[in-house]
Amino acid sequence: MFNSRNCIIVMFLVLLAAAPILAETKSGSGNFGVTTKLLAAGTEINPGEYSVKWKSNSPEATVTFVTEGKAPIVVKGKVVMADKKFDFNSMGIEKDSSGRDVLKMLQFGGKKISIVF
Repeated sequence: MFNSRNCIIVMFLVLLAAAPILAETKSGSGNFGVTTKLLAAGTEINPGEYSVKWKSNSPEATVTFVTEGKAPIVVKGKVVMADKKFDFNSMGIEKDSSGRDVLKMLQFGGKKISIVF
């Protein structure tokens, strides 16, 4: 018979199994090399080696680009889940109507996470 105690135990086990998936979307980081001046969510990012960190409590994310000797650059993005883990860190870059390079997406190696700008 399926009573309230059994129901609570089943719900707990489901939440326990889902915890790693939920935790993966809360925060993360990766290293990215930027070889040309980019715009990310309207903010300029100069060439250099960056540690990129993101935090999220919802699909919206706060993304911080950190490089040695310079102030951190903080922009907003959106977390998007993929079907499988990415093999390596990568960036999606497009040209805007003015010919500037615009960062549209970051993919984090070893995770199913993309950040879209």
